[in-house]
Amino acid sequence: MVLPKANNSKSNRSMYLIEGADGQVKVDDKSVSEKVCLTLDATKDVSIELPATAKEATEFLVLQGKPIDEPVVQHGPFVMNTQSEIRDAFMDYQRTQFGGWPWPRDDMVFPKDKGRFALVDGKETYPDGGKKSKDEL
Repeated sequence: MVLPKANNSKSNRSMYLIEGADGQVKVDDKSVSEKVCLTLDATKDVSIELPATAKEATEFLVLQGKPIDEPVVQHGPFVMNTQSEIRDAFMDYQRTQFGGWPWPRDDMVFPKDKGRFALVDGKETYPDGGKKSKDEL
């Protein structure tokens, strides 16, 4: 397949190998043998080849965007334009935890079969009105 060039010559483009390949995939005639981030030239078409003998699917994540042409400051999960804004974000988080974190742990992980949900006023709500079973996920 061919990933066509971007419409905007100032775009940045990255491609992450997520799954598969086993060293068999070629991106612009270069073998990709591990899960890796590739920085691509967005002004050119990119060929992606998988041999007919491949036994598994291959998944990529392609990210593309125009630079915002603003200063960027990052610390931990916070991304702002200035160090002062980063400090403000830390203080907001320490003061309010961004409105309150209802879970007992900062790194809360839910079972895969729980499905998508939101906690609103202490009540779990689901996109389809009810919990999804494992078979529906």
